[in-house]
Amino acid sequence: MQLILRNIMEEYVIITLDEMLGFLDGCKCERCRLDIASYTLNRLKPKYVATTQGELMSRLCEFDGQFKASIMAEITQAHAIISKHPRH
Repeated sequence: MQLILRNIMEEYVIITLDEMLGFLDGCKCERCRLDIASYTLNRLKPKYVATTQGELMSRLCEFDGQFKASIMAEITQAHAIISKHPRH
């Protein structure tokens, strides 16, 4: 069995960002999308897992409304900043 260290917060941020992009104004190109994700991830606590059991335990936080709200708030802030200063 191969063990891989993963930050599953990346998945949460990308999924939430993709859900929110339809409602946000501004550029939605891949560069801006990744800049928003990077900005967001640098402001959230990482969730590293190395086993399937650890991943399952960490995924329980998906049911916490505050967890999702925190991600959405950070994405909103990141989007505002990146939209004002896109790198293209």
